[in-house]
Amino acid sequence: MNVGITGHQNLGSSQQYNDIAVKLKQIITEHDVTCGYTCLAKGADQLFAEILKKVGIPYHAIIPSENYDRTFDESISLLKYQDLLNHAVIKKVLSFPEPEEKAFYEAGKYVVESTELLIAIWDGQSARGLGGTGDIVKYCLSLNKNVIHLNTNDLSINILSSSDC
Repeated sequence: MNVGITGHQNLGSSQQYNDIAVKLKQIITEHDVTCGYTCLAKGADQLFAEILKKVGIPYHAIIPSENYDRTFDESISLLKYQDLLNHAVIKKVLSFPEPEEKAFYEAGKYVVESTELLIAIWDGQSARGLGGTGDIVKYCLSLNKNVIHLNTNDLSINILSSSDC
């Protein structure tokens, strides 16, 4: 099954990050993921790609714009991005010349439209800018697709459907 990811860039402490990683790997295993779709942003997107890479599941990198690498403010995140991008089986760069909210939103929509299921590593709050996790979840639900919500507050896992929007 083709599965996409959306989620927060800041996943909390290293302990919380590790706990999220365990839950995410469990979700990937239980849902028979055969291919992933990710924008490779810091946090949830990179964690998803790292797990897929480790277990040998191919993934597509959907890059929101040219010069997307400029959005990485930490060298470790940039190095992870470059490594994960090199391991993607497909690299698609959207036609935006620079990183901007509309580009992020369109990339998230592309992930949703390309997949049968979306995983959202998210606190459940509204997006803080166009293209944030809340926007992508809402878009996915508007297409009557399910979302597996891994709540960053309590690490609960719930299935959201279009009746939840």
